[in-house]
Amino acid sequence: MSKPPKIDRKDLSRPDEFVQQGTHLLELVLGHQKKILSGIATVAVIALGFYFYQWRVDSKNETGWKEYAEVIQKTDTEKWEGLKKIAEKYSSVPVGQYSAVQLADHYFDEAKKQSGADANSKPMNVNLAVQWYSEALKYSKLSPGEKGLLLVNRASAHELEQKWDDAMRDYVDAISLGFEGKPIALLGQARIYELKNEPGKAIEVYQKLSADFLNTEYGRMAKNYLRRLKSPLFSGAKS
Repeated sequence: MSKPPKIDRKDLSRPDEFVQQGTHLLELVLGHQKKILSGIATVAVIALGFYFYQWRVDSKNETGWKEYAEVIQKTDTEKWEGLKKIAEKYSSVPVGQYSAVQLADHYFDEAKKQSGADANSKPMNVNLAVQWYSEALKYSKLSPGEKGLLLVNRASAHELEQKWDDAMRDYVDAISLGFEGKPIALLGQARIYELKNEPGKAIEVYQKLSADFLNTEYGRMAKNYLRRLKSPLFSGAKS
């Protein structure tokens, strides 16, 4: 009877290494089992918490829109008072922000009408326009475009209040956003410089506007304002 063949250990060196590495990995996993399970549980809790939070936000917003649909059908006085309550109650969700914008636009329109009727008096309710634009700006999920337009509107309301520095801050903040309404904010900034009797700074802004927005309505407006500011007739009137 022949003897069994001898097995050279060198031929099995690689399989041995493979088995050893696999065993080591298994031991490592088992040794960190609690940590791994704890990590999985943590991720699951975070995901569940986010889902629950989003569900609450969506539910709150949906309830707010139902209240909004009822309020918007009421007479003017009741409607505006109802929108105030919605804006305050749902300030953290879109329906609250939208209600605040509607209130601000309403009071701003009233102030502009009064200003047009009597340019020498300070419009009533313009402070309410500023207040509600400020509330609308607190909403954390505004896009740059939305924020920019709200800043421009609040700046315009500050102009009606003749609060030039407040208006200037809002125009500058809006310009820094680089949104589509940037030329409107630039025109406002230049206008404030004129109102503050700083024509040199106004000219600089108009020049930038006419260069950056060449062949647009805003660029043409800026060129017209530049011609007026550089006119001897205007300079004589200002001196």
